[in-house]
Amino acid sequence: MKILHVGQMIGGLDIYIRNSIAYNKEDNDYIIVCGDEDKHNPVMRDSKPVREYHISLYRSLNPFKDLKALLQTVKIIKKEKPDVIHCHSAKGGVIGRTAGWLTHIPTCYTPHAFSYLCTPSNLKRKIYLVIEKLTKFKTFVLACSESEQQMAKKEVGYDERHALVWHNAVPDASLEQGKAVDLDFPYACYIGRPSYQKNVLFLLDVIKEAKDRGCRLKFILLGVGYHSPELAEVKQKIQDLHIADNMTLMPWVSHADCMEYVRKSSFYLSTAIYEGLPLAVIEAMSVGKAIVASNVVGNKDCVKDGVNGYLLPMNVSDFADKIVELAQNDELRVKMGKKSRELFIKDFYIENRIHLLQEKYEEIISQ
Repeated sequence: MKILHVGQMIGGLDIYIRNSIAYNKEDNDYIIVCGDEDKHNPVMRDSKPVREYHISLYRSLNPFKDLKALLQTVKIIKKEKPDVIHCHSAKGGVIGRTAGWLTHIPTCYTPHAFSYLCTPSNLKRKIYLVIEKLTKFKTFVLACSESEQQMAKKEVGYDERHALVWHNAVPDASLEQGKAVDLDFPYACYIGRPSYQKNVLFLLDVIKEAKDRGCRLKFILLGVGYHSPELAEVKQKIQDLHIADNMTLMPWVSHADCMEYVRKSSFYLSTAIYEGLPLAVIEAMSVGKAIVASNVVGNKDCVKDGVNGYLLPMNVSDFADKIVELAQNDELRVKMGKKSRELFIKDFYIENRIHLLQEKYEEIISQ
């Protein structure tokens, strides 16, 4: 089977594509179509780099560049003749689905959180939702969580037969070793660039509240760097709230080094406004961490409230309550961390789940 991926090789999407290729043991041939400015290491399969095509694929809307990307993708599809196209995220999804429709190649689309969730503007939400609906064509949505699958059916209009799901899944991060973390104080951590989605400004209010209650726990935000539109605002608010001693912004580090910070943390936080299915939360579960997370699509597909952590409304006091509780209760943290590890192995360990992705590809081709 020849599988052609379309999407930007950045952040979590890079990890998703890389893992789905590297861990699939079937005799597949892979091609990656990505942005011409994407900076990433080659994707390896059987010790060989996967073929890549770099096209005019960018995050922002640009009619000229987007049309160019579509024409480039159609040309690549006609040359490579894949059995199935797997396109990712908003821009890759529109380009990939349209190209699949034009070339009559079976196509599936993984939103990794639908585009209309990415803005607080009601007008933009409506526009993005219309674009999602207009570019469905006869493609399949291959959601990365059950919540995203339900959203695809109820809000975007995919019918039952064309709304599939394959959980995001990752390798066991407990087996990965990075640079040792030399910190002698307890802390909680969150992996997320300062942005609307990751809701870091809200997190700062939570940290202020926890500090005012006498909580000595410190907080580390990992992954600050690439495309962090709210970074300046976050830095200013840290100063305004007088929590500079409680909050550390950590620039981008390697995945292995990042996981060392998570491994040594007391527990993991997520204040995201929306997710697809958060890889960082799943990886934190793999190293046995309790999770304190916002009760939103994606988070609620991997965090079981009261079992391996807490799912909370976007309320400062509620978050502060649970942070203080976990900071003070070692036994509860350990108990929830063990449950996280159990849930990871059962539902999100890629070695146990990659065969299900292959089955989805075969189902898409057969229809």
